[in-house]
Amino acid sequence: MAEFNQALRKVLRHEGVVFNDAGAVLNTGYVDHPDDPGGETNWGIIVDVARAFGYLGPMRALPYSIVQAIYRRNYWDEIQGDVIPDQEIAEELFDTGVNCGMGTAIRFLQRTLNVLNVKATKYADIAVDGDFGEKSVAALKAALQVKPWYRTAILRTLDSLQCTYYITLAEKNEKFETFMPGWLRTRVGGHE
Repeated sequence: MAEFNQALRKVLRHEGVVFNDAGAVLNTGYVDHPDDPGGETNWGIIVDVARAFGYLGPMRALPYSIVQAIYRRNYWDEIQGDVIPDQEIAEELFDTGVNCGMGTAIRFLQRTLNVLNVKATKYADIAVDGDFGEKSVAALKAALQVKPWYRTAILRTLDSLQCTYYITLAEKNEKFETFMPGWLRTRVGGHE
């Protein structure tokens, strides 16, 4: 089953957190970019999410214990990361959810699973509703049993949908062009 702390380190790197070789944090990735609709951000957590979680202090001082709790409750638990049988797929969903929204990430997976089931001959279609429930978990597990290369097909399809999502965002609002190079460098492809 997938492991939260490993996935969190990957997400944090994508959010601009810098670690040294020993794993200590050198920079928490604090930003307050005028083009970012999320506003003030630290550890990849936007101010509104921190406030909704109950943190009222300055964003630069956001404690790591709260960061972990937010990521677990608001993101990891939404994809039932602890029951996903593949670390890399769990990390992809987690990372996409953090950057694009959990419902979006889950719908990407549901769409992916539906188009890979060969007209429902490998496993049943599932609703594309953004809810990662029992049927979505079962479909993912079934897909991973079809052929070893289905794992790669799932990851490539998720990346393709995410890339298209970013392009659409930037086409609708040029402020997002500011972030496109970084998103494409870190969040699309590049599975470690």
